[in-house]
Amino acid sequence: MPRQAVIVFARYPEPGAVKSRLARGVGAAKASEIYEQLLRYAFGVLDDFQRLCPQTTIEVSLATADRVHDFRRRFAVPWPVVPQGEGHLGKRMAEAFERLFARGFSRVVLMGSDVCDMCAQDLSAAFRLLQSHEAVLGPARDGGFYAIGLRRPCPEIFSFSTWGSADVFQRTQHTLSRLGLSLAVLPLRTDIDRPEDLRLLERHWAFRNSLAVVVPTIGGLQSLTPWLEDLRRILWPGDTVCIVQGTTALASQEPIRTGDVIRVQSPLGRGLQLNAGARACPGEVLWFLHHDCSPGFCAAYHVRQICRDPGAALGVFRLGFSPTNRALRAVARWANWRTSLFRLPYGDQGFFCRRETFDAVGGFRAPYIMEDVDFVRACRRLGRLWVAPDVLLTSPRRYLSQGIFKTSLRNHITLFGHFLGVSNAVLYRRYYGLSHGPLGGTHALRQAHANHEIFHS
Repeated sequence: MPRQAVIVFARYPEPGAVKSRLARGVGAAKASEIYEQLLRYAFGVLDDFQRLCPQTTIEVSLATADRVHDFRRRFAVPWPVVPQGEGHLGKRMAEAFERLFARGFSRVVLMGSDVCDMCAQDLSAAFRLLQSHEAVLGPARDGGFYAIGLRRPCPEIFSFSTWGSADVFQRTQHTLSRLGLSLAVLPLRTDIDRPEDLRLLERHWAFRNSLAVVVPTIGGLQSLTPWLEDLRRILWPGDTVCIVQGTTALASQEPIRTGDVIRVQSPLGRGLQLNAGARACPGEVLWFLHHDCSPGFCAAYHVRQICRDPGAALGVFRLGFSPTNRALRAVARWANWRTSLFRLPYGDQGFFCRRETFDAVGGFRAPYIMEDVDFVRACRRLGRLWVAPDVLLTSPRRYLSQGIFKTSLRNHITLFGHFLGVSNAVLYRRYYGLSHGPLGGTHALRQAHANHEIFHS
């Protein structure tokens, strides 16, 4: 099978270094944020495409060579990040094609990173058309192109020194025709260069709503700092994280916001904490995440996809464990099978939904335990359960410390008790081995939570 590759041309998003025309209208800082959103959207499209064509090599080509390390740390992409060459844009594109063809690739597509309506099917179509054509172009509304695909080096089409004009597509099309190369054209798409282009983002499912991540915990914010830093690497500009600290104190503090993190206190009980977090944070898409989970680099893109399908009421990820073994893989397979067959995931699969769905079902109605199961059953009455293609890795600490069979058995006994109508407080006491109610025995309660931090499948 012919070897094929995608190159995405990108810049490191910082004020004054990206989107100069857009910055003249909205300011350099805002333009940088918008470009980062577009860049993360492009990575989501590439992730979707690689699931369709897993044999395709993907490479990020960065315009600023001295920011390659910073770029890798900030975006955590799983693909190689390499610096572009020197010179004008055409020279850099020509060198990128020549380098990959020299490595033995027979079909190469180069794409931009500022297009708001490109999709994985555009890339699939590009490679399909390259089977019967020598070149492929994706025209942009401003007169340029958002993608170009070739089957061999063609330096002539990149020899021009100017690339910001409205005749770039026609010029390239004419040059290919003059060289006698057959050309196929992809659908027309829109890159975001001017303030008037922002109207499109306001209507787009990926850009119009910000994301709020709600994280329940019994620990302090300081203990979550490393995990929060990893989480920030996958979030988009404008997203927020709400840490909800469970407490047995009768008085609670007002929400405290520091940058993109909001800290909230709530009565102890995961359902109570999740509700408090949803009330305290902005964002029209809510993502309820446990802090022993590790989302993939495109998780925020996949969470946003719940807005793409009005018939989907609730979204979840597939479950995985890290580290793992044969028995834990069996637990994860059962959980994912149960999710597909019975539409009954658990909270450690990272629930996400539109805020209107959360409000319509009354939030999490079970205050202490089984809040996830109750929430899923309520959401299913409003629409479908959508399972994201990504795996959400979670810690197996409790399984390994208490025994996989014993832990799984206790989980399912608690589930059946919930279905039989056993009160939430009784299930809570039995699950955590407490002699007092959910708000009694502070030391014992916190110790129980430390031993059974997250309710797994």
